[in-house]
Amino acid sequence: MKVLGRKLHIIYRHIPLRAEKYSRDPQKVRPEWFSYEICFQNLLRTVKMDPLADQVKITILYDGTLDDFMLDFVASYYSDESLGLNVQFIRGGSNGNSFLIALDLVRSSEFPDTDLIYFLENDYLHQHGWVSKLFELFESRHPIDFVSLYDHRDKYDFDMYSELLSKLIYTPSHHWRTVPSTCGTFILEKGAVLRDYDIWTANIADFYLFPKLILERGRVLFTPVPGLATHSMSGYLSPTIDWGTVALESANKLAMI
Repeated sequence: MKVLGRKLHIIYRHIPLRAEKYSRDPQKVRPEWFSYEICFQNLLRTVKMDPLADQVKITILYDGTLDDFMLDFVASYYSDESLGLNVQFIRGGSNGNSFLIALDLVRSSEFPDTDLIYFLENDYLHQHGWVSKLFELFESRHPIDFVSLYDHRDKYDFDMYSELLSKLIYTPSHHWRTVPSTCGTFILEKGAVLRDYDIWTANIADFYLFPKLILERGRVLFTPVPGLATHSMSGYLSPTIDWGTVALESANKLAMI
C-alpha cells in the first residue's frame, strides 16, 4: 500500500527523566519490562520497519534545557542523522502546557490539512505494522475524527462501562471500535486540530475532553481491536498482547538501527 499526498507527523513529548517524579501521575505502576528508552527504541524500530516509513516524520518536543538533553538517552539517537529526528526545545513545565505548545506548533505549521498528527506521550509501546494500519484506516470509507492506537482495558473491565455500546468496523487488515474517551496520546488530521482548536486549548482533562467533542460536536473516536499500542501502566495494558515480548524485541539498541 502506498499512500500518496499524506504524511504522519509524530509529536513526541518528552521530559528529562529527573522530572518524572513530578509528572502528572508520579505514583503510576510500571510493568517490569518498562523503560522510557525501550518505548522510544520501539517507536523508532516500528516506524523504520514499516513499508510507509518514508511518510513519517518524528519531532521530539523536549521540555527541558540543552544541558538536560545532552544527558538524556534521546540525544544519542538524535545524533544519528539517518534517523531523521527533529528536536524542538520548550519550557512547558507540565503535561498540560506541553500539549498546548504542541497544538500551537501544529497550528502554525505548513502541514497540509489532510496530514496526520500523532500527539504521542513518552510511555507508549507499539506493535509492528501500526503505521500502515493507521494510514489504511484513514484512507477507508469510514468517517473518522480521532484515533488512539491503545485498546483501553478499562472499557472492558470497569463497571462504569458495563453498558458501553460500540460500533465495530474493519479495514483490510484490522478491526476498530468506537469509544467515548482516550488519553493524551491520539491521532487526527491537522484540519481536525484547527476545526476544534477552541476545545483543544480549553484546558480540559482528556477524560472529559473527548466526551465533550463526541457529544457536543458529533466527533468519532476509534481504537483498534486488538491494540496496536499500549500505555505502559500495570493493570491497564492493551489486552491479548504479550507486551513484554514486544518490549524485549526493542531493548537492543544496535539491533533497532
